Amino acid sequence: MNENDVNMEENRKYEEVYAELEELVGKIEDPERELSAIGADVKRAMALIGWCRDYIRGSQEEIEKLMKDKEEDA
Repeated sequence: MNENDVNMEENRKYEEVYAELEELVGKIEDPERELSAIGADVKRAMALIGWCRDYIRGSQEEIEKLMKDKEEDA
């Protein structure tokens, strides 16, 4: 899976992406890990962080819309 695949995985749950990100952080922090492998992990982590930001932003917009709709109905 390359770093851009995360953007195509709209079906993934936030928790799954976050768990993968946590796993990558563990690998990146491993002092025994080769620098070349860490570079690929950092790129993947950055893609996952972008996905999480977009997910959270979308969720926030949905909540704001629901709150606005509720206020209009009241």
